[in-house]
Amino acid sequence: MSRTRIAGAALVVLSLPAVFAQAPRMKLGEVIRLTPSPAAEGGSAREYVFQADRGSRKGQHLHVWTGSAADARTSAPALAPPATEYQRLGSSAATPLPEIDVLGIHYLKVRPDRREAFEKFVASALHPTVGRLRDDLQLLYYKAMRGPDAGSYITIFALTRESRDKYWPGGTDSDALRAAFAPVKAHTKELLTYLVEGAALTDEKFAAAVYESRDWSDFVLVSTPK
Repeated sequence: MSRTRIAGAALVVLSLPAVFAQAPRMKLGEVIRLTPSPAAEGGSAREYVFQADRGSRKGQHLHVWTGSAADARTSAPALAPPATEYQRLGSSAATPLPEIDVLGIHYLKVRPDRREAFEKFVASALHPTVGRLRDDLQLLYYKAMRGPDAGSYITIFALTRESRDKYWPGGTDSDALRAAFAPVKAHTKELLTYLVEGAALTDEKFAAAVYESRDWSDFVLVSTPK
């Protein structure tokens, strides 16, 4: 092989990490707006577009805007149905928000008489633990403040494609996932007291039992704001 070809091949190899490092991602914010849609088109130019590839909403698109509370007041698109605006619970106790390309959304059903206590539990116990579970796996709790789902809650499993394949290869629990959740199982007994009966997965064969809802979907990033 000529020196020119060798140099060219070396340049390609050296540039590969940069290519992977530049894969598009979205930084989660204190505030996140979710707009379900049957198609990728039609959202604001400032929104990311995700599509569900697993779970109960498989195939559905989600237009996502994310930012701070101040951004939501000044620069977010106008809130109109079917968009719902969520705010992170107990944000002062959580670590800096991650950059992701997979939104694992678990739709929580919290008992109406336990909502205030649930929010305190998230701030004091869950965000300081599962909110810091791993560098590539965090569970973040949000409350719907405005829109058609106002008053409801979601858990976002903040992931990348790489971390999802690591913890759920082929959609099944890995040993790495079991190791990650083993230290935080201590919170599941109390967490169940806040949830509507039957809303969460409770079978111990699931590594993230109780933290996972029966109603969930993984949304994968398909396009970024223009």
